[in-house]
Parts: sequence; structure tokens; C-alpha cells
Amino acid sequence: MKALSFNAALVSFYCFTAAASAGDVSVTVTGAIPNGTRVFVALCAKTLESSSCHIGESKFAQTPTLKFAFENVEPARYAILAFQDLNGTGTLERSKLGIPLEPFALSNNAGRTGKPTFETAAVSIGPGGGDFQLGLRSIVHRSDQ
Repeated sequence: MKALSFNAALVSFYCFTAAASAGDVSVTVTGAIPNGTRVFVALCAKTLESSSCHIGESKFAQTPTLKFAFENVEPARYAILAFQDLNGTGTLERSKLGIPLEPFALSNNAGRTGKPTFETAAVSIGPGGGDFQLGLRSIVHRSDQ
């Protein structure tokens, strides 16, 4: 019985420690076209591929500024990605050359002067979480914006 109690206490300690080290992250996105389409925000770990973006949320753009909140985010390096889904596909549309066709933003303004990488977009999120600002921008101007 003592071993069971000790193991239960040990598991509780580790669970409490893990939960206590996670923080809240807020992301403010500006520059949205207030047309009722969705704005997506994701925290991506290790790469910019969608398979690495397990933490995410979307909201309808009724105003140019939207606030997103993510609770209990584990400390790590993340790239923060936002885009406005103007055509309703749920993905960031790109040209054949890989250029985004919809308004987008990355942490650290990655992608402003060249192809973004995880390393250029990555930010460190510690136990206290963090507050981030992203400004959507369009590279290619479309007639449906």
C-alpha cells in the first residue's frame, strides 16, 4: 500500500509541475478585412508545415483586429502563423511558386524579405506564456479582397 501511495503522490507531483510550467499565450491580429471570413491563428512546433501546428483557433473577422487566447501552452519555441481565409477553404492558398494569395502574418515578421522558415519565425514561449502582435499583409492583391 505504501508503494501505491508514493507512486500516486509522484504522479500528482509531476502532473502539477507540468501544468504549473504551462503558460497562457495571447495573439492580437491586426489588418483583417472585416468581411466575415475566418482568420486562423496557429502555434507551430519545429516546422511551418500544417502537421506541426497542433495549437490553433479561428474567428470570424467582423473587425480589423482580433484577439486569440491559448491556455496552458507548454514552454518551447513556436512559430506563430495567422492568415485570413478569404475563399473559405480552411487553408492558406498559395500560388504555384508558393507565394501566399491571402493575407497572412508570421511571428518576427518572417517572410517579409524572403521565404519564411521555422527558424526565422520562431519565438520562445516560457512558463509565463506571452503576448504577441501579428499584422496581416497581402503580397498578391486579388480582386476578391
